[in-house]
Amino acid sequence: MAQNTYYSEEELIEKMERGEYGWLDYVNHFSAEWQEELVEYCKAHSLTIDDAAAEQFVHYKSEQLEAAMESGEA
Repeated sequence: MAQNTYYSEEELIEKMERGEYGWLDYVNHFSAEWQEELVEYCKAHSLTIDDAAAEQFVHYKSEQLEAAMESGEA
């Protein structure tokens, strides 16, 4: 696996707002764990690993976090 530089969420959002990064870049520079989870997410949903799938994955992760917070697990 290629070595990636990982950034904070704030830095990634700034890069996306400036048009430097798309959703796939966001996931790839968020964490190695998210890279692996994206692959599994795409396999489970028969998706091609691309910006659209990465965007869906990020929204999925946000929903998971929100649900965990509501149930007191996060």
